[in-house]
Amino acid sequence: MIYFGRDKKNLYSQAEKEFYNRIKRYTKFDIIGLDPPKISSTTPRQVIQQKEEDILETKVDSKFYKILLDEKGKQFTSKQFAKYIDVKRAQHADISFLIGGAYGFSEKMRQKNKEIISLSPLTFPHHLARLLFLEQLYRAFTINNNEPYHNE
Repeated sequence: MIYFGRDKKNLYSQAEKEFYNRIKRYTKFDIIGLDPPKISSTTPRQVIQQKEEDILETKVDSKFYKILLDEKGKQFTSKQFAKYIDVKRAQHADISFLIGGAYGFSEKMRQKNKEIISLSPLTFPHHLARLLFLEQLYRAFTINNNEPYHNE
């Protein structure tokens, strides 16, 4: 998982670490935080998005199958998401989940990376969105391994 942002006051860091460690029991997994590009308060949204996307292009190895996390993406139930993860892992050896900056991804980026999923139509702070994603990814692994976490 690759995201933009700084963790000055991450209220969810302990929970993120917990789910990160749980996920690592099932697969190789890393969380990479990228510093947002240096901008001024008057920098247009499109310029910020482009700068972030340029950074992603240099940081994400081309061998990775990229999946964008974006509010305009496809939504799943937890069981559907588990099946989706199972299928994607069978199709691709290396997958990278990308979370954009404060303004999300540009339309150009969405068209370039057609694989887009949404956690919810609601808007969440980045820290909470990351935690929700980590929890759902862990839940998907437990569902796919017939473990009781989902049904507890």
